[in-house]
Amino acid sequence: MKYNFKINNPHQHFIEISAEFSVNDRSTISLNLPSWRPGRYELGNFAKNVKDLIVKDNLGSILNFTKTSKDQWLVNTAGVETVIVSYFYYANELNAGSTYLDENQLYVNPINCCLFDVNSIDDECNVYLDLPSDYTVATSLKTTIENHFIAANFHELVDSPFICSNSLKEYQYTSFGVVFHLCFQGEVKPDWKLLIDDFKKFTDYQIEKFGSFPVKEYYFLFQITPYIAYHGVEHQRSTVVLLGPSYDVFKQKYTSLLGVSSHELYHTWNVKGIRPKDMLPYDYCKENYTHMGYVTEGVTTYMGDRTLYESNVFSIKQYFKELETLLLRHFHNDGRKHYSVSESSFDTWLDGYVAGVPGRKVSIYVEGALIALICDARIRQQTNNDFSLHDVIREMYSGSSEVIGYDRQSYQNLLEKISGTSFADIFNDLIYGNKDFNSYLKEAFDFYNWSYLQEPSMNKIWNYGVKANWIEGSFKVFNVLEGGSGANSGLVIDDKIHSVNGYKLNNDLNKWLEYFQNDEIVISFERAGELKRLVLVSPNNNQYFNYKMLNN
Repeated sequence: MKYNFKINNPHQHFIEISAEFSVNDRSTISLNLPSWRPGRYELGNFAKNVKDLIVKDNLGSILNFTKTSKDQWLVNTAGVETVIVSYFYYANELNAGSTYLDENQLYVNPINCCLFDVNSIDDECNVYLDLPSDYTVATSLKTTIENHFIAANFHELVDSPFICSNSLKEYQYTSFGVVFHLCFQGEVKPDWKLLIDDFKKFTDYQIEKFGSFPVKEYYFLFQITPYIAYHGVEHQRSTVVLLGPSYDVFKQKYTSLLGVSSHELYHTWNVKGIRPKDMLPYDYCKENYTHMGYVTEGVTTYMGDRTLYESNVFSIKQYFKELETLLLRHFHNDGRKHYSVSESSFDTWLDGYVAGVPGRKVSIYVEGALIALICDARIRQQTNNDFSLHDVIREMYSGSSEVIGYDRQSYQNLLEKISGTSFADIFNDLIYGNKDFNSYLKEAFDFYNWSYLQEPSMNKIWNYGVKANWIEGSFKVFNVLEGGSGANSGLVIDDKIHSVNGYKLNNDLNKWLEYFQNDEIVISFERAGELKRLVLVSPNNNQYFNYKMLNN
C-alpha cells in the first residue's frame, strides 16, 4: 500500500491524499477507513471528514464503487491491476489523536485518514509527503530518502503519527542505549536542562523496572497550544502530547507535562506490549470490547505518577496532590455505587468519554488507578517490600516487541503468585463489583503510613451536594449528589439558579449561601423554561468533600 500526502491552501484544512492498492486478481476490493483509533475506545467516525473520493485504475480510468457502510467502499476491479483512490480529508481538529493542517504544520495520525485493504494489512506501507522545502518531519517511521517513509505493515503505519513544519524544536537524550527525541510544535520556550533532567530520571526508572525497552528509538511529539489543553495518546515508538497554554507549559503546567508524558511512556509496555486478549490483534473495523480497562488505563494512570514519585521527579507533596485528585474524582462520582469498573470498561464504546446519565458509570482511569494502588500495597505488605506491582507487570512483558495477551484469570493468578496471597476480594468487591473502597484504601495507605482526611469544601454549594457553573447570567447545575441536601431539596441537573432569598446572583452564589447559612434559604431557579422556587435544606453528610493526603 502506498500513500501520498499533499497540501495546498493549508488554511482551508483539506489534505489531498491518494492511496494505491494492488488488486491481486480480485474482481472487487473492499477499502476501509478505520472505525476507531487505539488509545481511545470509542467509534471515531473519521469518514465524515472525507470529501470528493475518486477511484481510478493505474491507467487513469474511473472505477465504479459502492459505499457499503459509513466507512467502507467496495470497488469493481475486474481486469484491473492497481487501484488508486484520491480524496480530500478535512483536518481542522487539533488534539493528541487527531489529524490537523494549517499554515504552520501538517500533523497526521494515519489511523484517522488512511484507507486500507483488509487483505493487505500485513503488507509494507510507503508514505510520500509533498511538503514545502523548509519543512522538517518528526516521526518514528523509518525514512529512506527525503519525505519518503516506510512502515512494515498497516499496523505500524497507523501507530506512527508525524508532524511536519518549519518550526519544530527538538532535543535528544539517551536512556539505556535508547535515543529519545523531544519534539515541540507550537509556541513554546522549552527549558531543555530541566526537561532532560526530569525526563531522563523517569525514563531510566521505567526501563530499569521492566528490564528493557521494546524499541531502539522513541519520539515524544508535543503539540503546544496558546489555549488550555491537556491530552495524550500512546504509540509503540512515540507519543503525542497536547498541552497549553504556551506560557504555562514550563510553569504551572509543568507537572501536567511530566504526568502525561510518564503515563504515555508507560503505555509502551502496558497496552503496546501487553494487552487484553480481547484486543489481539486490533480490529480497526469495529468495536474492540474488553472488561480490563482497569489494567490498560488504570495501572498506567497509577504507575505514571508512581514512577515519577519513586524516581524523585515528584516530591511526596506533588504525588499526594495527584492522589487527592483521584480520591476526589472517585468519591464525587455516584456511579461507584451502581456500576463496576469492569462494566464501565466494556461501555467505553457506549459513553466512556462523556459524563453520561447521572451516576451510571465510573472511570477506568480513576477507579483503575486506585485499584492498582490497593493491589500494589497488598503485594508489598505480603512480601515485606520484596515485590510490588512492578514485578507483576514486568512478568507479563515479553522483553521484546512481541505483544503478549492476558485475561482476568491470568492477571489475578499472577498477582496471587507474586504476592503469595488471595486477591479474590479485590476482584469480587472492587473490580467486578461496586463495593465501597474506603476500607481497602485505608488498608493500603496504612501500609505506607499515610492517610487521607475528608474536609468540607470552601465552595459552599458543594456542601449541599451540588456543582454549578456561572453561565450566561445564572448558575447552571451540572451535578447533584445522591442523598445530598440539594437532591433532597429538589434540585436536578440543568436547573439554572437565579437568586438566593430574593437577591439576584452575580457570579456570587457561594457568598450568598455563606451569608444566609444560619437562615432559611430560598432559591429561585429556571427549569425547562419555567421559573420555580424551593427551600434549600441544610447540608448533611452527603457532600462534595475535599480530600487531603497526610504523611503520618
